[in-house]
Amino acid sequence: MNNKRHHDEYGGRKALQDAGWQVEKRDAVAFNPGSETDRHLVAKTLVAKVLRDRGYRIDTEVVKDGVGEIDVVAYGLDEPPFAVEVETNPTKDVVSDKISRYYRGEPFCECYVLDVDELPDSIADAREWVEAQI
Repeated sequence: MNNKRHHDEYGGRKALQDAGWQVEKRDAVAFNPGSETDRHLVAKTLVAKVLRDRGYRIDTEVVKDGVGEIDVVAYGLDEPPFAVEVETNPTKDVVSDKISRYYRGEPFCECYVLDVDELPDSIADAREWVEAQI
């Protein structure tokens, strides 16, 4: 790993950890400790794969006490970290809540909310859909 990439990853991880987010040093895809549907898990995994292929360091189910957990966090390129939430049929109130908790006052430059109900059934189409969303 080159020094700039290492520096960017360290900086992104440190910003998240300093803000109280429990992000790991390695790429990881984790199950939700509660429950999640197969479609939700597939969407979350595709988001993580697409972002990893783009060169980001990723972690999933990233927790901050008192705030909640984010489905996917991406960091490590020359930009601030960002969050991706995968939700089933999210309402405007759900999207507003996610943005309020995971974006405002946090180290994330963006918080994407993807509707798992829109995920195509074919893996190739689903990956293309994810790439277009983020």
